Amino acid sequence: MKPAPPKRPKTGPTRRFEPREHVVLLVLALLSLRAVSLLWVDPITWPSADADLAERANFRVALWGLIGVASFVALVAWWVITGFSGYEKTAGLRILRRPSAPPKTLGIGLLALVVAVAGVIALWMGARSASLAVVVALATGTVMVVVLARYFAVFATLSMVGIAIGVAALIVVQSVATGFQHEFERRVLGVYAHINVTRSFGISEYRRFEGYLRTVAGVTGASPFVYYAMALAPVDPEGKREGDIRRASVLVKGIEPQTAAEVIDLEAHLRAGSNEPSDPVEIAELESDLVLQPIQDREDDRLPPAVAEVPDPRGPGWYEQALQAYRAQPDHKKYGRRRVVAVDQDEWPLDDGEPTEPIDPQDLPTMFVGVTLARELDLSQGDVVMLVDPGATFDTSEAPEFRQYRIAGVFRAGFQEYDSRLVYVHIKELQYFKYRGKDTVSGVDLRLADPYDAPDVEQVLRRTIGAEEYSILEWQKLNANLFQSISTQKSILTVILSLVSTVAGFNVLAALWTMVVRRTPEIAIMSSMGATESGVARIFQLAGMTIGAVGSVAGVAFGLVLCWLVELYGYTLDPEVYFIEQLPVERSGVQVAAVLALTMLISFVATIPPSLRAAKLRPVEGLRYE
Repeated sequence: MKPAPPKRPKTGPTRRFEPREHVVLLVLALLSLRAVSLLWVDPITWPSADADLAERANFRVALWGLIGVASFVALVAWWVITGFSGYEKTAGLRILRRPSAPPKTLGIGLLALVVAVAGVIALWMGARSASLAVVVALATGTVMVVVLARYFAVFATLSMVGIAIGVAALIVVQSVATGFQHEFERRVLGVYAHINVTRSFGISEYRRFEGYLRTVAGVTGASPFVYYAMALAPVDPEGKREGDIRRASVLVKGIEPQTAAEVIDLEAHLRAGSNEPSDPVEIAELESDLVLQPIQDREDDRLPPAVAEVPDPRGPGWYEQALQAYRAQPDHKKYGRRRVVAVDQDEWPLDDGEPTEPIDPQDLPTMFVGVTLARELDLSQGDVVMLVDPGATFDTSEAPEFRQYRIAGVFRAGFQEYDSRLVYVHIKELQYFKYRGKDTVSGVDLRLADPYDAPDVEQVLRRTIGAEEYSILEWQKLNANLFQSISTQKSILTVILSLVSTVAGFNVLAALWTMVVRRTPEIAIMSSMGATESGVARIFQLAGMTIGAVGSVAGVAFGLVLCWLVELYGYTLDPEVYFIEQLPVERSGVQVAAVLALTMLISFVATIPPSLRAAKLRPVEGLRYE
């Protein structure tokens, strides 16, 4: 009786999968799909009675997501440890290596490196030349190609360069698109509050309303405001202007100087627009001499319960005292008589049949204008302008309402739309125009500790004050069209440029397929010596993944250099078209990781057809003509 043949070890080139190992790998693959649960953006919401069920459901979703990530990591670890720890690693890298360094490449690389460094120094020192930036980019690319060519074969180098170009293009486009998006967000948040709460007919109980809003979790500041569309024209009391006086349609925002800094970045914008940054204009320089007619709050049963519970900060009996003080004020403070600077009175409307009283410009109420609007109308600090209420002209029996103002400061928000059409005045001035001198506001602006919490705070306000009577608008919805267009363009550009990486993946596929055909005898010899099908497949998988990894890393480095060059060059834009003055670049580690993951996925998929062909090759066919 012959002895039983010894069992083959389960390690080394003859290792084969056990059935249960197939089952474990299949289970891990299926579980890894649950990682998508971590992309769940909106948590599950249930009625308040089922809050516990909702919490448990969200916990299960997060738990399955973590299990999916752990399963995916386990699959990758198994693939690396068991697949590339033996002869597969040696054979795969041998396919890619260059037998000897190509001649004269070192000198070319050093020359390109010197050119790149010299160009970067020139750009750093302030040289603004598009040709110089292009030369530096080409020199950097040459250095990358030379380094790759010295260590890898020609087919591997070409594939790596193709992948690197695709990765670099994706990183540059993603960085510029992200820079645009975040720059727009910063500019918008500098002018608009994170959330504004308005009411169609105005809010007379805005002090109690503001008191409640300040207690909402996440709110760090609140300030009342009034918006009104008006016409603005310069005033020439000394007759220095020649030709027709230009005028503009503007959006006037009335703000409360004491609290406006809590919700907008106007002080920073005033410093940016000032000719003397060492002596900036302050918000407190917005002045008004008007006295508003006091308005009683609505009855508590007509207010939201959350607002009705807030006591009036003016104390009990405030209305009678305020009304008595209001009646004692002179008419020009109560009714905003149209006082003007010393000019020919025949040129100006009369007030109740009597000429208006000329006054000194320093006694006029003040306003802030945008830098672009000031340039269009030839205005500067100290000039006098006139605001005209177009609403008063709809009734032919009523003379147009107007008031004159002194320019107290010029602001630069950095956003063409705001710098050319936005005007700030004291809130009392717009209460005079829009609400005919009554103490009523359009709404209340809010600033949050985290602007991205605005949707959550909006939902809280909708539950407590309701959305039927009040309009609650957070900053992303306020500029939804702008942000949506930016996001859409970013997505489209990403998809289009991903095709570059896809083409590079086909180059990897073609190169590996060619190598399989050329090395058919060698594959047959390895198979006849005991190499398994999976082992042969992993050889070419390793080669393809190495091409993808090296090309991706080189592309990341090249892309970051290109982003740096764009920043150093400072490419200017037309603010009337793009709303901002300079091309913004903002690098993101998350986006770089996403580009790397996408490229590695494409490279892996490209290795599958040639690996399967090599694995299915029969030794007899490979050695037939040897």
